[in-house]
Amino acid sequence: MANDKCTTPTRNSKIKVEENGRVAVFTNEENSKFKVIEIDGCLITAGVRADYMVSKGKSVSVIVELKGKDISHACDQLFATVEHDAVKEIINPQVGFLIICRRFPRFDTFVAKAKTRSARQYKAGFHVICNKGEFDIDRVAAIDGPY
Repeated sequence: MANDKCTTPTRNSKIKVEENGRVAVFTNEENSKFKVIEIDGCLITAGVRADYMVSKGKSVSVIVELKGKDISHACDQLFATVEHDAVKEIINPQVGFLIICRRFPRFDTFVAKAKTRSARQYKAGFHVICNKGEFDIDRVAAIDGPY
């Protein structure tokens, strides 16, 4: 079971995770049950790990990394997190990966490889957005998402 001190349940219409000026907001117009799980430094305290996981009910989870510009490291963090035993216990069947970064080069081989791995291995969306965004969690988990 997830460590309760790392999990914040919410039914807010907008669920926000932020760090160092990077912001991801998940819309929740139906006021469904969501959970925000703090991964970095709470659920996982050592090794490579992402910042947050946002989960909608028992259906969808999105692993979020809020990053400056080291996109290749962010890709590693997302995949290390989804494979971690503490996360495997609580992640929902449908998953998505989201990086919010300061700047993102037009073509990045790490991201191209990560998108392919995500689609093949997890049937999941893998998206990189600059600075901030507002998202539907189901679209983030979709391979052709997030908009």
